[in-house]
Amino acid sequence: MKIDVIIPVRNQTEKLLRNLASDIIPYFDGTGLAYDILICADHSSQEQLQLLEKGLETMPVQVKLLPYEDKPGKGWAVKKAIEAADGDYVLFMDADLSTDLHVFDTIKPDLGKYDAFIGSRDVKGAVVTEKQTFIRRITHWGAKTVIKNKFHLKNLHDTQCGYKLFKTNVAKVMVAHQIISGFAFDVEYCYFLNLNGFSIKEVPVQWENDPDSSVSPLKASINFYKALGKIKKNKKNYLLDEAALKSLGKSPKAEAK
Repeated sequence: MKIDVIIPVRNQTEKLLRNLASDIIPYFDGTGLAYDILICADHSSQEQLQLLEKGLETMPVQVKLLPYEDKPGKGWAVKKAIEAADGDYVLFMDADLSTDLHVFDTIKPDLGKYDAFIGSRDVKGAVVTEKQTFIRRITHWGAKTVIKNKFHLKNLHDTQCGYKLFKTNVAKVMVAHQIISGFAFDVEYCYFLNLNGFSIKEVPVQWENDPDSSVSPLKASINFYKALGKIKKNKKNYLLDEAALKSLGKSPKAEAK
């Protein structure tokens, strides 16, 4: 079994290189699984990109930097890496390790039982060691409320935690239907999975806010809600036909809301 670990990054080169050497590589070496680490640094500055390329020269061969394209958006970066993956599963996570790596310990025994594992900060067993700022907590609560009412994801409590794992064959079909390149791509993924009846397990995580985040809550929220409207309008294009579902080992599902 092989896992492709996807890390989107934009201008966090020093933090990523440090985390790769001290935590990420040693952790996945210890899982006993074959793995690649796919890094997408699209829309980073040329200075940061050159620093990353130099830093990766001393890393093991399974750490791979995808060809650079000057296209913004975390959703774009994750989609690009999923398209490049060749393992059995794809896992995407944040370069700052906001989610503790050891959540994979709880997922590993259930590999093969579910199509997707969604990390969550809002279910029993989750631990938030350093909370976000007040404004970020408010925007998180607002987004959760809108998503719950708009997309009827009754089995999911937190679509925006940056830690998700999918069967690769499912993920490749999923991103072929992706239209969102910004932060709302997580909602798009969860909506696609739910509409087509893929099995999902929500996994509690240990999570710590990154105080160095440069994302503007107000600007991000405006773009996020605009993207939610686009996702909802695109519903019919997410629905897979019977042949596509059967190729993924699924039976057609009654239409979801």
